[in-house]
Amino acid sequence: MAAMVTTVVLVNEDLERTMLDVEFAQERDFILMNYTGEDVRIWDTPNLAVVFVPAGKPRPAVLPPVFRGLTGNYSGEIGIEGETYLVTVDTVETGVLYVAKNITHFENREALFEIALIIMTLIIIAFSLLLAVLSSRRIVRPLKLLSERISRIPVGPSMPRMETDYVDAELHSIAVTFNRFLDELESYVRREQSLLNLASHELRTPIAVMSGALDILESRNQLNPNDQATLQRVRSACDEMRDNVSILLTLARREPAKQDQEVFDMRPVAQQVIDDLKISHHAGDRVTLQAQYPFTVNTDPVMMRMLLRNLIQNAVQHTKSDIRVTLSGSVIEIEDQGTGLTDDQQAILLGQRKIASDGANLSGLGLYIVTLMTERLGWQLDITQTDNNGTRIRLDPK
Repeated sequence: MAAMVTTVVLVNEDLERTMLDVEFAQERDFILMNYTGEDVRIWDTPNLAVVFVPAGKPRPAVLPPVFRGLTGNYSGEIGIEGETYLVTVDTVETGVLYVAKNITHFENREALFEIALIIMTLIIIAFSLLLAVLSSRRIVRPLKLLSERISRIPVGPSMPRMETDYVDAELHSIAVTFNRFLDELESYVRREQSLLNLASHELRTPIAVMSGALDILESRNQLNPNDQATLQRVRSACDEMRDNVSILLTLARREPAKQDQEVFDMRPVAQQVIDDLKISHHAGDRVTLQAQYPFTVNTDPVMMRMLLRNLIQNAVQHTKSDIRVTLSGSVIEIEDQGTGLTDDQQAILLGQRKIASDGANLSGLGLYIVTLMTERLGWQLDITQTDNNGTRIRLDPK
């Protein structure tokens, strides 16, 4: 519309200028052809003012108002007392010719034309907007229907398929492709479930065999006290492995929570985890426990032990300085003095980022498993930076 209005206005101005120039040329030629006197000649009418000063004659002291102040060659519009004149001053061989033509009626017509053009422009714009709204709604309606149908599909092991009754070939193709995607997704989930069932059997069977072998060794009663202590440590590790496998399979299957809630003191549990890491990861004396008072919680002890081990183990593997585990008030804090967790690892722990698509390894059982366990326990996990550029992880039972 802007380009059209600009073009119309420019064409109208050019047409008006051309018509006036043609009329001026005709009137000038007529005046010069029919007047050959040697005196100054003045015509002053409401619509036309002409002054001719022959060569060698002085300019008159009194001129029509429209010519006052004009010297030399001039061409342009002049407004006087609400009237608009198109004025030209030409120097010819026989003298100087002043011509002023009243174009007020042209200007009034031009103003009316511009008003009509503005009104038509507004009408066309409003009509175009109305058509745009109606057409866009018509175009978007099938897409909205497709989106609503997709949003109504429940997530589960068996998902209903979408209707494919679309007139548009593109939407029909999208619906068919989406149904094919659901088929592949269900097939993938079934394969994962089969793999988990197989893993459950394959992981639990060796543990059961080891437990049975330990029972046989104990029943023989042929071990000395030191071997008995070692055997008990192996049994504890075996039982812990069995519980860890059960929890991991439960988390992987996203089964409903079946936690064995117990009220217990966290101090011996945390100390046992630290002692195990001193042996398995050579943590030495870098990990210290600070707990002056009993720290009692009501939660699943197996999952709590696994959660605590993964967090402390991650700190041991990624720092070379001291690590402090504090049980105070109602929170558990794990603080390191090194570089601590990276930004990506912190984002994973806070649930702001999923596991890397490139399959980058995470320490221990993975920080993603930590987020699943805290979610299952219903605990709150916060991460802050210490004054030594380390990391402080806080577990709050809420």
